[in-house]
Amino acid sequence: MESPFKNHSSVVMYLEPYLNSFTKNYQNIITLSDMPNGPLSNMVTTISSPKLSPFQFLNNGNNPNNCIFVLLRYPKTVCGGGNGSLKNSDFFMGADDIPSIFGYLRTNGYSIDTEITK
Repeated sequence: MESPFKNHSSVVMYLEPYLNSFTKNYQNIITLSDMPNGPLSNMVTTISSPKLSPFQFLNNGNNPNNCIFVLLRYPKTVCGGGNGSLKNSDFFMGADDIPSIFGYLRTNGYSIDTEITK
């Protein structure tokens, strides 16, 4: 039996700390709960997120490499298939980009549910 709640039409955006292994700096980057449908998917890739502290447990069940969906500043076609350069500190979208992201989403036909936003 298929769950009636298994609907991937909604994607949740998070602002999460990420340790950039090349720059050795922490960044707050925008991550997504799932791969979105439509044109936004060209701006999303997966990365392996390292532990931020020795006390953090990684999810070893369905996600052994702790892969997360991240929102890129440039389309994957520009970044070489989504791999791009982590050496560039503006590779990922962050908190300052949220107004631009919302504008992009509205322009491209996405709806934003602000009722559940903090």
